[in-house]
Amino acid sequence: MLSAKLRGEEFVFTPLGHEAFVFIVSADNPIESVTTEQLRGIYSGRITSWAELGCPELGGIIAYQRSENSGSQTEMEKFMGNVPLTDAPEYVAQTMPGIVANIAYRNLDNSIGYSFRFFVSDMMGGEVKLLATDGVAPTEENIRNGSYPLISTFYAVTRKGETNPNVQVLLDWIKGPQGQALVEKSGYVGIADQ
Repeated sequence: MLSAKLRGEEFVFTPLGHEAFVFIVSADNPIESVTTEQLRGIYSGRITSWAELGCPELGGIIAYQRSENSGSQTEMEKFMGNVPLTDAPEYVAQTMPGIVANIAYRNLDNSIGYSFRFFVSDMMGGEVKLLATDGVAPTEENIRNGSYPLISTFYAVTRKGETNPNVQVLLDWIKGPQGQALVEKSGYVGIADQ
């Protein structure tokens, strides 16, 4: 971006679809919803027991993180903002399947992790529960209408003033019914009602 700016280039960001950052627990965990404040409390180390969230039978919280520089870890750091993440060396999963496997297949009802909705829902199946955040479930409808609080939008990036007419043709197609259907079939949420 800096080198483009130095050359006087500007970019146009065209939204193409949405993805949701989600928190996951075992399907057997009775928790259905958490607040963003509770999540920051868990991942800062301030909240360490499920009793603080109304489930004393689950005991201490095992809060999985991803390895540094992974996409989901970068998103988690962004979510935490100025609140520092707790050090969790024994609960760091090197891969996204690692988090899901530890939570789902090892039956760790007291664990929590995070990922992107597409990965958990479409690639890993229904072995874990996606938590509602601030009372809003990460459904396609809630992502599309913007009510789910942890949404990322992905964009096509083009140069401002692009003279190649095919660029606009492609953008119009991706934003149209066929392109948006492909976005949806890829596991993401489109920008328009389907």
